[in-house]
Amino acid sequence: MKLKPWYDVAKPREDLREGKPIDAAEFAVHLDKVRAGTAPNDYKNPQRFFDRTFLTENLTGLAAEVFRRLSGTVTETSAVFNMTT
Repeated sequence: MKLKPWYDVAKPREDLREGKPIDAAEFAVHLDKVRAGTAPNDYKNPQRFFDRTFLTENLTGLAAEVFRRLSGTVTETSAVFNMTT
């Protein structure tokens, strides 16, 4: 059985297919811009954000910690997060 080419199995995003340059700034969200409504659509629209974001185990754990902290739970949470990409 012959395998299909990878690009037939996993379709790259439109911007990648069209060879548009990737702006590194897209990968660092500015939460103040999200709050002000001036962030790129990938960050303003939750559906679009989660369609383009792979929730790794670490990202899921971080989200759980943030939700616990915001809800007032102080166990198993941190008040400060040191994050790197």
